[in-house]
Amino acid sequence: MKRLFETSTLAAALLGIASCGEHNVPEQATLPTISVHTKLVESTSIPTYQEVIGTVRPALESQVSAKATGRIVRFLAAPGMRVEKGEPLAELEVNELRASLEGAQATLVQANSSLNRYRNLLSSGAATQAEFDRIEAQQRVAQATVRETESMIDNATVTAPFSGVVTQKFADTGDFASPGRPLFAMEDSTLLRLEIDVAESLAGTVSLNQKIKVHVEAVENDLEGIVSEIAPAAQAASRTFLMKLDLPSNPSLRAGQFGRAFVPRGARNALIIPSEGVFSRGQMDYVFVAAGAGDGKANLRIVRTGGRAEGGVEILAGVEADEPVILSPPSELRDGQPVKTTDSSRK
Repeated sequence: MKRLFETSTLAAALLGIASCGEHNVPEQATLPTISVHTKLVESTSIPTYQEVIGTVRPALESQVSAKATGRIVRFLAAPGMRVEKGEPLAELEVNELRASLEGAQATLVQANSSLNRYRNLLSSGAATQAEFDRIEAQQRVAQATVRETESMIDNATVTAPFSGVVTQKFADTGDFASPGRPLFAMEDSTLLRLEIDVAESLAGTVSLNQKIKVHVEAVENDLEGIVSEIAPAAQAASRTFLMKLDLPSNPSLRAGQFGRAFVPRGARNALIIPSEGVFSRGQMDYVFVAAGAGDGKANLRIVRTGGRAEGGVEILAGVEADEPVILSPPSELRDGQPVKTTDSSRK
């Protein structure tokens, strides 16, 4: 009796499985046909780039030194201060120069008086032309001495060579200043550049005024740099060429920031599909391909995507060129479901 019961139970289970199978087959077969738009996978040539790192720097920067020699008596600027062109930055001691100027001016007054007297003597015949010429030369020397001394006094005031920001100070009050010894460092940050070192293999492919994509972390969107300078000779140690890219004005840009330039280096073939043909589930990317002759059926594919490209997304694996990919697949679309296609490639 027990054996008969076990046999009946097994038969009932097999019958239940068979019934389930008979129920699933018609369900798959009765999936409705859905109208979809497709576009053929395109094999196209896309540009390739070499990423080159660099540093954002001001286009105009300078170290400011005094034109005269003397002890520094006062600083009028400090690091972080914005100054205008010609604005005083520091003053040197000029007591000796002022004394020299007074002496030169006194000599000039005497020379002018002598010149006037000899001019009258020459006109009356009491002085020769040679005597007059000698006195006139002395007067010119006295004039030149006054102008020279006045210029030296003017040079005792160190002024800003351009409008910008003082970034460093290299001396203190009481220090001795002389031509060639820097007192300040200045920069004009209204125009910034990305300076990069480009390998020999790339330098020959870049030209002046060429536009190159630049990415700086602090700036939300990519920038367009314009090549403004290319070093004519390579650096001996690295065999690279210094290149400078002018950057557009942006409030987020600062001197000293890290940046990347994407230098063109040719082209390659790639498979491109519109971005609306790709969707994600979890960590995987998928597309639906309209497989089969005529309208066919939706075939779900796992794909490996690359970067964004002009006109869509690059597909590295999962589809082939000229396969019809379904655009914006409906949420109810299932693998194997019949589809009626409209080719968007021909519009």
